[in-house]
Amino acid sequence: MRVMTTAQATIQAVVFDWDGTLMDSKAALLASYHEATTKVLGEPFPVEHADIEQIVQLRALESFTIIARGDQEVYDRVAEAFHDAYRRNAQTTQPFPGTMEMLRALKDAGLKIGIATSKARARMDLEGVRTGINDLVDFSVTGDDVQDAKPAPEAVARAIAGLGVEPGRTLYVGDGPNDVIAGKGASAITVGVSFGFHPAEMREEHPDHVVDTPGEIVALARP
Repeated sequence: MRVMTTAQATIQAVVFDWDGTLMDSKAALLASYHEATTKVLGEPFPVEHADIEQIVQLRALESFTIIARGDQEVYDRVAEAFHDAYRRNAQTTQPFPGTMEMLRALKDAGLKIGIATSKARARMDLEGVRTGINDLVDFSVTGDDVQDAKPAPEAVARAIAGLGVEPGRTLYVGDGPNDVIAGKGASAITVGVSFGFHPAEMREEHPDHVVDTPGEIVALARP
C-alpha cells in the first residue's frame, strides 16, 4: 500500500515509460505497423482510433497476435516486416521537447533514472543510443525482460528493485492508463504526462500527479 506522497518523501528515483513519455514515436510506430500490414495483409492496420489506441499500448508481440488472428505464418511475416520498418522509421523519432534537459537535471540532483517499458530492448536502444538517453539511464526493464506486460506491475517493480530504491520514494512516469495501473500496483508514486499518446485515458486512472511539461517532473522530484 502506498503511504507516501512527494510532499512526505524524499524522492530517490524516477522511472519512465518510453513511447509517449520520453520519446515522441507514435508516427514511427504507426508507419511501421501500416507498412508491415500492407506488405503482408494488403491493407494498413490499425486505422480506426480505437484500434490505434489499443495497439500502441501493447507489446509488439501482443499486437502481432491480434493482427495475425491465430495464423503463425502471418504472425512471423508481420513481425519481420514490422521490425524492418521500425529500424528505418526510428531514425526520425525524437525525445519530447525538454526531455533531455529534464533527465540531465534529475541526474544533477543525484536521482537515479530507470526505464520500465513494454517496448523491445533492441527497438528502445535504436532510439536510446542515438539520442543519448541511454547514457543517462541507470537501469532499464523492457518488454523482453518480463513475463507480464503492463498493466501488470512487474516491469515497474523490477526497475525499482534494480535501482535499489524504495517504491514509495520513486516516481513512475507514463502517458497511458496501463502506466498508471502498473505504477500503482508497484506501490510507486504515479505521474501522468498530458503531452503523450493517451492523455484522456490516463486521467481516468487518477494518477497521483499530472504534468504538462517534462520540466514539471523535476519540480515534483525535488520540490
